[in-house]
Amino acid sequence: IEPTWAQICAMGYEIPGMGVIGGDIVAGILDRFDTRIARVLLDEHTGVVVETATTAYLPNKAMRRFIRQRDGHCRFPGCARGAKRCEPDHVIPFSRGGPTAIWNLVALCKHHHRVKHDAGWTLTMTPDGHCTWTDPHHRHYATHPINHHELAA
Repeated sequence: IEPTWAQICAMGYEIPGMGVIGGDIVAGILDRFDTRIARVLLDEHTGVVVETATTAYLPNKAMRRFIRQRDGHCRFPGCARGAKRCEPDHVIPFSRGGPTAIWNLVALCKHHHRVKHDAGWTLTMTPDGHCTWTDPHHRHYATHPINHHELAA
């Protein structure tokens, strides 16, 4: 369930490096300017971005932004290509009923997107974005979402 703007305003908003501003200030900013606010929820212990779904195949702009922020780079083991140069891929394929939801999308560069589909690799992902890759020889590799607490330190 997506929150309404009124609910978001009532919660307040945190500006990184500045602190939390009240809902009345958020509402004023939204009323005065053509403002877009992205709601990003972080796990307070791990700093990982946590929690959006659509019936469409392609993720919307907010989902793509979320995936870039959560993943930071291609999630294939050992790849460091930045997430801005990656494409979102369904962990559970859309053609097999996998939803277009952030918990089922992962950033992959074009090369590793093809590898995942054509070379016998499999991928599972936990709801908080931790990936386990299995290669064609059944060896396992783990990749993890960006820890935003470490980046802020």
